[in-house]
Amino acid sequence: MSLNAYELSAGLFVRGLTNLKTQLMKAEDHAAASGSGEAALLDAQLAADGRMRGVASDAPADLHMYTLAAQVHWAAEGARLAIAQLLGAPRVPAANDAKSFADLHQRLDATIAYLRDIAPGDLEAGLEREIVIEHRRGSMRSSGRQFLIAFAIPHFFYHVTTAYGILRNQGVRLTMGDFLGNWGAS
Repeated sequence: MSLNAYELSAGLFVRGLTNLKTQLMKAEDHAAASGSGEAALLDAQLAADGRMRGVASDAPADLHMYTLAAQVHWAAEGARLAIAQLLGAPRVPAANDAKSFADLHQRLDATIAYLRDIAPGDLEAGLEREIVIEHRRGSMRSSGRQFLIAFAIPHFFYHVTTAYGILRNQGVRLTMGDFLGNWGAS
């Protein structure tokens, strides 16, 4: 059986966001048990200026070294916007305004619902569609397939993995199983 566009995009994003929700539930429990508070976890970062703590470097700062709340936001938004790109639908990023775990859960739930509503066949044409990404330095063109494999999936996992790393760094007891989820049932 071969993989289809839905399984490689929306299905993969749903699984990753569902696992991220589980990690956030454990983070909420950790915040309550430790007394550290929700805000401290939501504002936590691996590095405040994009450089790893304790490592001297002349390298430029990574502007994507956001807070936990922003990492979760961009994991969800990255998935939603990537699918919209493949579908040729309008792409307007949602505001990055989550102030609580409840806000993050709501954002994840809305994104998961959106992804689950996509008809699998609708994404097949998107793999062949020309994708143009506009940014400060110009634009990049690729096929939908190349966009998905070389940009959208790695971008998504960058934010999901960084959120996991922030939570681990803040003492939340997570395992690789929390990151991978129930992969045998997928």
